[in-house]
Amino acid sequence: MAQSSESEAEALKERVRKLEALVERLSERLAEDEKKIEEKEVEILETSSRLDEAVRKVVEVEQEVDQVAGKVESASVDVESMSQFFERERKPGFSIGDTQVTFGGYVKLDTTVSRYSDGAIPSSSFGRDFYIPSTVPVAADADSETVLDFSPRETRFLFKTETPVAGHTLGSHIELDFLITDNDNEVISNSFTPRMRQAFLTYRGFLFGQAWSTFFNVSALPENLDFVGPTEGTVFARQAMIRYTHGPFEVAIENPETTVTSPGGARVLGQNDHLPDLVARYTLDTDLGTFKVAGMLRQLRLGEDTVLGNGANQLVLDKSQTALGIGTSISGRMPLGERDDFRFMANVGQGLGRYLGLALVNGAAIDAATGELDPIFIHSGFASYRHFWSDRWRSNLTFSYFRADNPVEKTGLGVTDRSWSGHVNLLYSPASKLTLGMEYIYGQRRIEAGETGSLSRVQFSAKYGF
Repeated sequence: MAQSSESEAEALKERVRKLEALVERLSERLAEDEKKIEEKEVEILETSSRLDEAVRKVVEVEQEVDQVAGKVESASVDVESMSQFFERERKPGFSIGDTQVTFGGYVKLDTTVSRYSDGAIPSSSFGRDFYIPSTVPVAADADSETVLDFSPRETRFLFKTETPVAGHTLGSHIELDFLITDNDNEVISNSFTPRMRQAFLTYRGFLFGQAWSTFFNVSALPENLDFVGPTEGTVFARQAMIRYTHGPFEVAIENPETTVTSPGGARVLGQNDHLPDLVARYTLDTDLGTFKVAGMLRQLRLGEDTVLGNGANQLVLDKSQTALGIGTSISGRMPLGERDDFRFMANVGQGLGRYLGLALVNGAAIDAATGELDPIFIHSGFASYRHFWSDRWRSNLTFSYFRADNPVEKTGLGVTDRSWSGHVNLLYSPASKLTLGMEYIYGQRRIEAGETGSLSRVQFSAKYGF
């Protein structure tokens, strides 16, 4: 039994040793697993740290994107403004020192067939070149007559400069054409004398020189082939002035010129005005379009010893005479749809005279008994619709009207009472700066005696701008 007990004891010891070895191996594996777990925890911590850093960078990038978006929005840069900028930069020109010189203009040929109801006017008349209501004959005993004319006289050239001066731009503008000039010759060479249209300089909001009158909104004129178009209904004057512009406000003192109807109905020029014509204008830009409101205040004056009329109707002033002229003009241009537009002008006042209808009536009449000036009241206007048939084809439909309240006891019955005209055209532009077109014009003038004369004109024009 003693031997059996010893065997069992040895067997037990062997089992204990195996168990201890097993526990030792398990402990080693447990230690290894714990080490691996620690390593994994470290990796997880490092990954978490990298994720936190990535999130922080994403937030920073989002903030930068928001800042850039805000700057882009505040800059308000659009495709149209950029295209306008590059178009401006592409203008032909050259530099002389710090001065940038540019030039432009257009070449134009007008071919007209005109039918006058009361006899044609002479070929030397400016009314043969473009529609001038005052040149439409009114004669009850005359027969109608048709005439053909070719004229390149509207051809125009302009020259501009811009020079930086003390942080501002000093600009100049000179513009020439060949209309309304004498000494023309249609016999052999068809030569025409150039004339100055505009010549002015600009600096820090001021304009000095000859330019379109501040009373006239040039941008409201319709796209007619005729040089002016709605002549009766529009203000139309260029003259020397000093003008200041601040934002939408403009104020100017402009060259005065008094026109008076003599007792015999003839036009007399004052020639000795003392005060400039005062003009103010405000521009209003809205979602509906761009509108301008202009007002004028002027003095009409005839000096002492002015001779009016002749023969039995002659009047010699023994003292200077003055009268007040005042008026307003409202005009605008309204977009319709994608490309069409509507343009208009309305004018009213007394003593406006030469500013309306290409001097269709004078600023005042004179009382033959007292020599006093009587300002003539006028109202006029036009409306025009432009429609694009396609990118290359378009049409304009225009109506124009003028009415004067003449004191007939002072002017006589031969002066213009009213005038109106209608215009319709079809224009084709095969290239951006080339326009070909045809236009029909019908105009009528009525004098205070009640008689009327009319003009029917078909005009073909070819125009290339550069």
